[in-house]
Amino acid sequence: MKKTIVQLLLLFSFFTVLSQEKETISILNNTKNWKTEIINFPIDWAPNLKLTGFEELLFMPNWSNPKSDEFWSLVIGWKVSAANPLSLKEIEYHFKSYFDGLMKPNHWATNFPEPEVQFKKNSEEKFVGEMKFFDGFYTGKIISVHILGEQIFCKNSEKTIVIFRFSPQNTGHEIWKTLNEIRQNEELCN
Repeated sequence: MKKTIVQLLLLFSFFTVLSQEKETISILNNTKNWKTEIINFPIDWAPNLKLTGFEELLFMPNWSNPKSDEFWSLVIGWKVSAANPLSLKEIEYHFKSYFDGLMKPNHWATNFPEPEVQFKKNSEEKFVGEMKFFDGFYTGKIISVHILGEQIFCKNSEKTIVIFRFSPQNTGHEIWKTLNEIRQNEELCN
């Protein structure tokens, strides 16, 4: 009986730790119930992305349909180790490195241009930008996306959170209202 109680307590502790880990891995509040993917950094397919942490991707329901307004519209959150906030140039470099690695393995072409990314500050924590990249997943064409980004620095944990919202649609399009409704988890820095 004593052994069974100890085993139950250990099992309960194990599941408690697992549920706490799941909570801490969430960067974004997925209030829309979109498809989610978590990827740990560093990533073998993006060797120039020299960050440690993870990313959470939330995909709009029709993000992979080239005929939809939601095509290539998604929200990405990065939570990475950093003693200080990342500079805009560092964010730009890592974002470009990510997409350069992401689009390399494709069936459309073996030779294509590297992504072009440009960010500019909007405020202390927010930035805007554009990216042109080869769509190695769906169209085999160069596409352009608009990006709204923000960075939240967590001094106590030495983590920085970078959130990217992007879409080929102009920032005045109604899709941006939906993208902006996806907010960061308020417990990120705790």
